[in-house]
Amino acid sequence: MRVTRWLLGKYFSCARVLRQRESQKSCVRLRLRGRGGLTVDARQVLSVHEAADVLGVSMQRVRQMIQAGQLDARRSSAGWLISENAVTERSKSLHRGRPPEPQTAWSAVALLAAALACTSQSPVNCAASAAHAVSDRKLRHRVLHMLASLPDPVVDDAPWRRLLSARGQVRRLWAHPGVLERLAADPMVSKGGADATPTVHDGLTVRPGRLELYVGEADADELIQRYRMHQDRDGQVNLVIVPASVPSDLAPGRGSPVPLPAAASDLLEEEDPRARHAGAVQLRSCQNAMYAAGWLDRINAGSANQQAAFK
Repeated sequence: MRVTRWLLGKYFSCARVLRQRESQKSCVRLRLRGRGGLTVDARQVLSVHEAADVLGVSMQRVRQMIQAGQLDARRSSAGWLISENAVTERSKSLHRGRPPEPQTAWSAVALLAAALACTSQSPVNCAASAAHAVSDRKLRHRVLHMLASLPDPVVDDAPWRRLLSARGQVRRLWAHPGVLERLAADPMVSKGGADATPTVHDGLTVRPGRLELYVGEADADELIQRYRMHQDRDGQVNLVIVPASVPSDLAPGRGSPVPLPAAASDLLEEEDPRARHAGAVQLRSCQNAMYAAGWLDRINAGSANQQAAFK
């Protein structure tokens, strides 16, 4: 009987405390003005940590989005206070529509790389380069439309990350330090990340003891077993497994570095802000090359003509 009374007392005591807390929350009505002039209720703001959980990104990435004006927020003594509505809308823009297919991602990589390679060629050769990079006409036209709609990656890299993240399944693995050199030289793999970039930006250097590698789906299991690698979120090897559905003319060649756009997408997924900025700068150079070749201008002009026809 005493135990029952004691449990009931604890229950009603906890219920009373909870009711008091809820009443205190309902009484607090602060009005905050964010960077974009949006006024939000204090009960509708999130911390940087909470916003990162909702968006599925790092806290550092959330702070970058605030600095870039992509999230409405206000600085307080406790840190950043971010509008919950802004975070919700941002999460929708990051995950809108059906995820791109691996073949779409690698077609985008091939077109971006071809545009970068043909900057020193004549316009006639550049026009032929696009058809040579992606032979399927419908697929090429669809991917060019997608690329034409993307923003400047330095300003907003989220749509770029979403498109290029479909290039393959990423696995973080641990390997014995003594086999890393042989693993990097294995003919089945292709180097990515900073190892595959021709220039260094903002003091960015290749991290010793870390590998960014690509391998075909058919060779993945054999490679993992050969070097006795196992899953580890703190492992030194970032292995991108390219699906077998990607045609051989689009997939990275065995034993050679991946194309620059794929290496730039590796950098976009790094925690280091310098690496992400370097990846965005490299993708911007590819985007500028596509405009210089006239590929995206023709797509935009065609879309404008279609819209005018319906007016």
